[in-house]
Amino acid sequence: MKIRVAMTVVSMTALLCSCSKVVFDHEAEGKKLMQLSRDWSETVASGDAEATLAFWADDATVMAPGMPAFHGKEAIREFLDGMSKIPGFQTSWEPISVHIADSGEMAYMIERNVVTADDPSGNPVTTYGKVVTIWRRDAEGNWHNVVDMWNAAPPPD
Repeated sequence: MKIRVAMTVVSMTALLCSCSKVVFDHEAEGKKLMQLSRDWSETVASGDAEATLAFWADDATVMAPGMPAFHGKEAIREFLDGMSKIPGFQTSWEPISVHIADSGEMAYMIERNVVTADDPSGNPVTTYGKVVTIWRRDAEGNWHNVVDMWNAAPPPD
């Protein structure tokens, strides 16, 4: 009889544990991601390539306009190195919205960017872009960019 009671208790405990749902605060995580994107933009402006790379996942892909896709951190490092050699190169962005999957494991953001570089005469030329970034949350709860893609947009109103 004691074994039957013990088995019932164990079974009920397992059932209750399997039904518990982890509470995920989408609003708080959304704000966290929006700030993470702003922090990333500031890091890029600092010129610290290694700190910039830390925002990307190891398997990330960058798809810049008119260029081949860059897969993985080594290829992205080469992309950053190339950008740093362009005279007058600067970029920044601002997130517009964030959308997090119900599971809390993935998210995407809609963003706007501004890129400035010198033309052959040394005059700065500014272009604007519309951006989609996709983010993945790791087991520790940290977000990393897995896809970074943008294309041309008209200047803001």
